Amino acid sequence: MPPGPKTRITDFSHHDVSFARDPFNTINRLLEEEPVAWSTKHDGFWVVNRFDDVTAAFRDYKTFSSQKGAAIPVLNLGGEYHIPVAMDPPEHAKYRKVLNPWFTAEAIAQREPEIREFIRGVIKPLADKGEWDFVPDVANVVPGSIILGIIGFGAERRAEFLERMELAMSNQAATDPETLAQIQRDKQWIDDEILALMRARREKPENDLMSVLANDPLGTGEELSDKQMLGMGMLLVLAGFHTTSAAFAAMMVHLAKHPDQRDWLIEDFSRIPAAIEEIIRVYSPATAEARYITQDVELGGETLGAGDMVLLNIAAANKDPRKFENPLEVDFKRDNRRAISFGWGVHRCLGQHLAKAMLRIEIETVLEFMPNYIVDLDRVKVSDAMGIGFVHDAVPARLEK
Repeated sequence: MPPGPKTRITDFSHHDVSFARDPFNTINRLLEEEPVAWSTKHDGFWVVNRFDDVTAAFRDYKTFSSQKGAAIPVLNLGGEYHIPVAMDPPEHAKYRKVLNPWFTAEAIAQREPEIREFIRGVIKPLADKGEWDFVPDVANVVPGSIILGIIGFGAERRAEFLERMELAMSNQAATDPETLAQIQRDKQWIDDEILALMRARREKPENDLMSVLANDPLGTGEELSDKQMLGMGMLLVLAGFHTTSAAFAAMMVHLAKHPDQRDWLIEDFSRIPAAIEEIIRVYSPATAEARYITQDVELGGETLGAGDMVLLNIAAANKDPRKFENPLEVDFKRDNRRAISFGWGVHRCLGQHLAKAMLRIEIETVLEFMPNYIVDLDRVKVSDAMGIGFVHDAVPARLEK
């Protein structure tokens, strides 16, 4: 519904270049001046920023529904139909039950030897070479390759899929007809690949996730429809490529700028998991999640109306000084049990254990083979597409000769 006469009005959009180029000052302004505000962008939506309000909304999934997807505007790679992200309980639980066994901490621990072997095979040759870019040479290689292997496509197809996703992920709010047309062509290619693999696994199942999804995954005697398969398949592919790569690049830049913290991690690799939690709190690889309001609700002193869309700003909530002392300071010793970097509530990220394992092993391997790497900070490039997460386009690095 239209905002009331006392409602705070903002022109904030998480997709604006101005946000990407000054994210922390923008977040501070939202937290202090516009904790709950009506944005005039993207046909109008509420943006909720403070920790307590964001987590309250995440908990109340009946009022703050996922039925219209988790992004504003709807992801141009089919976000309104992503399964189970675009579902509420109890339907949501049926599909999570199918996916959960593949992504538990125990399941990922069993995969760790092969993940470590793959990552070492990526990073050691770079150290031998002496010069590389952490984004195209590591961040854009490891997560996508591993998730494609789990699904059943094969790690060797990583470049094909990345090529078809890059335009869409960096132009989420695009309106240019030519750009939108190319994104649709890219989406169609991914859709075709998902359905082709599904049909192949129905014909001949193998030991991969697609074989489970393609053959009576819900135990009802019915196969998933093409639309359901595309909803699950696209979500899995997208989730595997973006957030982990963003967090890894941010960590590499941060450690290059803070050699004392790098040395502290080198002294004891068991400190790396806590460091990861802190990096993803400050440099959010997932900026926000959207929800659809099913009934009028009071939040942060505002009345949010049934039918409105709302953006739950994870990046801001994780830097709320009411919850985190000196929130913009990267403190690897901080207790981050309250942080919501992987979401909150029933929709907490399915792949968090995989993401944390990949990041931990990547960092360990970098610090083993190239502990004194040097980043060319003058050539580091932060993406203008911050709406999805804190992303680097380039992190060139080298070893001293």
